Amino acid sequence: MTKPVKPVTFAAVMDIVDGAADIDCSNKGLTSLDGCPQKVKGHFNCSGNKLTTLEGGPEEVKGDYDCSNNKLTSLEYCPAFVMGDFSCANNQLTTLQGEIYSTKGIKLARCLEIVEGDFNCSGNQLTTLEGSPKIVAGDYDCSNNQLTSLENCAVVIAGDFSCAGNQLVSLGGVPRQVAGSFDCSNNKLTTLKGSLKKVNGDFNCSGNELTSLKGAPEEVKAFDCSNNHLTSLKRAPEKVRGNFDCSWNQMTSLKGGPEKVKGDFNCSGNQLTTLECGMKKISGDFICADNVIPFTEEQVRSTCQVKGNYIA
Repeated sequence: MTKPVKPVTFAAVMDIVDGAADIDCSNKGLTSLDGCPQKVKGHFNCSGNKLTTLEGGPEEVKGDYDCSNNKLTSLEYCPAFVMGDFSCANNQLTTLQGEIYSTKGIKLARCLEIVEGDFNCSGNQLTTLEGSPKIVAGDYDCSNNQLTSLENCAVVIAGDFSCAGNQLVSLGGVPRQVAGSFDCSNNKLTTLKGSLKKVNGDFNCSGNELTSLKGAPEEVKAFDCSNNHLTSLKRAPEKVRGNFDCSWNQMTSLKGGPEKVKGDFNCSGNQLTTLECGMKKISGDFICADNVIPFTEEQVRSTCQVKGNYIA
């Protein structure tokens, strides 16, 4: 007869009686947080264990909370408010909600209300962001899940936002405000409608199924729309303060692109037979390799002012 597996608890492994400082119980083989202090004045790290629940864990953490790389299927019993970063990445989560008990019974509700730092739920099995914190004061990473919608995402994100590597077909439900970069690459997007009008950081929509840039932000730092099915740059951002990458599409013309690009411009891997466009100035390199015909440096520099190198 198979012997029952003995639980490996926090109390049995960690020689800590209070939460006056940081607690690092990562990579200890824990199956339970029983015995953990209910209040931690520093950071709490229980990553890399065998936890299937956060029951027994702290209810209040003044610093970062890291429960990544476990076997969690729910965020039930996690703190409602985290003053630092929160990471539940690389678990088996199918929801960000948890069961809330009251006199009226049991209901599913949001576990985290506010995260004062970064929020990372990447590498799980999420199909919805229902239960997501509404305000994140740092970066928000929900990449590499199975999301088909961004509905119920955080409303305000003070850092970067990444929803890359999901199954999104549209950007409906995007946050109202993202202070940093926006990465929606490697999804199944057929449209950029619903996107933010201005992105203070980089905007990456590469590796999708786009045939048009309609809905793209008007102003970005760098812009990457490579590896799509674009035939035109119409509706591309008007202001690009970094690199512009439209490589590996199906374009036969560069018309509709931005007038000025302050970084590199990459249009390689298309079906271009001409470089005729409305661009006036490229502050970085002009990259145009692997098109229908090879372009000479003279052709490139006669198209617009290129401060950097010609690469073909």
